[in-house]
Amino acid sequence: MDKQTFTLKLHECCGDDELRPMMMCVHFKDGFAYASEGHVAIKQSLEYHTIINPELLDGKSLHKDNFKAVMGFEIAECDDAGIACKDNDGRTAFFEYFDRKGQEMPNFDSVMALKEIKPVDFIGINPKYMTMLSKAMHAPFEQYRFRFQGGDNPILIDVPDIPKQTAILMPVFLNDTLW
Repeated sequence: MDKQTFTLKLHECCGDDELRPMMMCVHFKDGFAYASEGHVAIKQSLEYHTIINPELLDGKSLHKDNFKAVMGFEIAECDDAGIACKDNDGRTAFFEYFDRKGQEMPNFDSVMALKEIKPVDFIGINPKYMTMLSKAMHAPFEQYRFRFQGGDNPILIDVPDIPKQTAILMPVFLNDTLW
């Protein structure tokens, strides 16, 4: 039997800053999962995951550590309070959704919207952030498409022929003396 759980490592794109707890979660809205640590963000359709009852995730958030733990089980089923998991060895666990304490989830779609394109001569990126995205994105042929929107706007990233998945990568400002 195939696994019925989260299949892509979105938790890799979450942050570690305890002062920004919302960035330590994978968020779910309208059939999509969102994750960001501030320099990268990803929006991915839940169609790329095999978890049971994904529609019950809508409006919920899951701490990145719990998201990763759910991936370790064979079967994961969502309900209104959390995710019930079990594996072939009889091991079970239940992971409650993250309590946002009345906070709204970040508005990822506004950050990921296409901006006015401005020409650029060069742009800097930090490869560790691209590595984070490569672990989280569904990219069967490991090919990515970048849309540069200027040196001060996010770089939009998608995978050709894979719909319903978008990511951004914030550019790094470089010292002009490097060129």
